[in-house]
Amino acid sequence: MSLVSFPKSFTPDIALADTFFRNAAAHLDGADWAADRGRNNAALHAIAIALELLLKSHLLRTATDDRWNRRHIGHDLDKAARYAARAGLGLPPQLHSVIAQLHPHFQRGGFQRDASRSCPSGFSLDARHIARQLAQTLLEQERRVNNARCS
Repeated sequence: MSLVSFPKSFTPDIALADTFFRNAAAHLDGADWAADRGRNNAALHAIAIALELLLKSHLLRTATDDRWNRRHIGHDLDKAARYAARAGLGLPPQLHSVIAQLHPHFQRGGFQRDASRSCPSGFSLDARHIARQLAQTLLEQERRVNNARCS
């Protein structure tokens, strides 16, 4: 799968990026809640949404706008991760393996449709941990950018 170039003209959408980040954090909290109650499909669905929002949050700050994301990424977690990396985001090492497990099912809306779906034992916890690592990376990157602006 080839990636297209980022838009030539770009204005960061910090407000939308911040909204995406907050919504991602809420989905991660929801994933914790669902996993604590043995609702692994609900937890995995929330993690997939959080990953999409986190990756797009970075893109909205650094390279793209929402319209471009909708047109070129949609809900494709693999594309979102590849574009975010291209835009300078350091991804957690295990993120691609989490996406490989989540993405095909997420694309089909299968978390709600296929209640019998099962993932390897401990996958939900690992996926939540990796998603939180990604969130932490984004926070640290934003702090560096803000500190550089203030210097």
